[in-house]
Amino acid sequence: MVRKVFYPKRIDLPIPFKEGSYTFLYHKKGVTLVELLIAVCIFGLIVMGFSSIDTFSRYHVISSDRRAKLQNDASYILEHMAKEIAKAIGDVNNPTVDTSNIGGDAAVQVWIDFNQNGQRDAGDREIAYRFTGAPVAYQIKFCPECTNGPCTNCNPNWNSTEILSSRINSFSPTYSSTSNYVDINITACWDADGSPIACGSLDNPALVMKNRIYMPAVSTN
Repeated sequence: MVRKVFYPKRIDLPIPFKEGSYTFLYHKKGVTLVELLIAVCIFGLIVMGFSSIDTFSRYHVISSDRRAKLQNDASYILEHMAKEIAKAIGDVNNPTVDTSNIGGDAAVQVWIDFNQNGQRDAGDREIAYRFTGAPVAYQIKFCPECTNGPCTNCNPNWNSTEILSSRINSFSPTYSSTSNYVDINITACWDADGSPIACGSLDNPALVMKNRIYMPAVSTN
């Protein structure tokens, strides 16, 4: 005679949790390696997404805002120079433009018809634009009246005269004695000394602006 053996079935018994409710004990599964790798990949994609958003905002918001301010600075300088140099007066014997350095700084000096009588005389003034570069200030200053020939002396003095911009990396004035114009080349940079971030980078944008300023019927030197 064969004896049958009966095994009891698994029963999930309710365990009191709090009054009026029950919870059950169930078999819990662990996290597999594949699931862990998938979670890591998803987290990496999220991090990359936030990084891309930060880079995008830095370039299109911060950099664009700085470029706009640099453009305003450079445009103001060129417009200022165009307005003043248009008042130039002189002749062959009295050259009106001089692009010699002032105290070792790049500069442009111009005689203007201050008394507006259409001729070069004692009532006229010499003005100057002077670039003070590395390692001092990276500024372009305007002198409304030079008080000596090389314009090393200005009224008011160079330390208190008008500063047109403090974000200029280079300033290069040239002239044409035959066509009667002055070319102005300006490089503006947000942090003009380029340290520690070089000019022209994402966080330290730079731009170059040029202008050709034609003068009245005067001569250049």
